Amino acid sequence: MGSAPYVTFDRFLDHWGGVRYVTIETLRCFGPEDLGYRLVPEWRTVAELFHHVGAHQYFVARGVLLGRWDPQPGEPDADWDAHRAAACDSAATLESWLVEAQARMTAWAGSAAPDRLERIADDNPWHEGMRGWLLLHHAYQDELHHRGQLYAVARLLGRTPPVVYAEEHEEYWLPRKGR
Repeated sequence: MGSAPYVTFDRFLDHWGGVRYVTIETLRCFGPEDLGYRLVPEWRTVAELFHHVGAHQYFVARGVLLGRWDPQPGEPDADWDAHRAAACDSAATLESWLVEAQARMTAWAGSAAPDRLERIADDNPWHEGMRGWLLLHHAYQDELHHRGQLYAVARLLGRTPPVVYAEEHEEYWLPRKGR
């Protein structure tokens, strides 16, 4: 894969893996009774926020890396409502979904055309004229944004979310640093 102006794509994917690790740890701080909690009636539930994080990543990664925005039969977004209902059933199914979305992105990155990150992705459904790299970065930032919401909700519910940075989770970080 090519590189972005400030980091290689492989390093970006590795960093996103750390972000996802902490997102999953955040999911684990909620009890089963919390997954249906909605801070505001019109907003997503706790479970739906976690589903959205994976869904946004999956959709954007497939579009940018494979150049295909429309789902094929059997893919999660062929029927997002059904997928969301199934994934939001429990913390275990949500965790599985978050792991799957991350793994798919990594696999798609390995088979993507070299120019997918640098070229203008005028085939995307939101912002014509954006580079693939920027679209992926948007999904990455969206995860951080929603994780911030989830931290606030966790504290409102009396839960203790994990520390924010993957570097502070020795079980994740030390093996990566060869210690």
